[in-house]
Amino acid sequence: MPQPPKPMSRTLAVEIATKTIAVVNPANRGLRIADLLEKHGFRRVREPEMDILSDQARLVSWLRETFRID
Repeated sequence: MPQPPKPMSRTLAVEIATKTIAVVNPANRGLRIADLLEKHGFRRVREPEMDILSDQARLVSWLRETFRID
């Protein structure tokens, strides 16, 4: 049974973004964010564009927007 969507807090979005940006090789950041999302119980989604993965503020916004409840 699919798990219901859950919202992402700002604190968790900042934590995930910080750990993702810490990966030196930008090509591996998509793998890191996927691992972190799974670790925290979020569904897998298409990874953001490389320019978003290189900017912490934009990545936090992307996470909050992607994992919000309408």
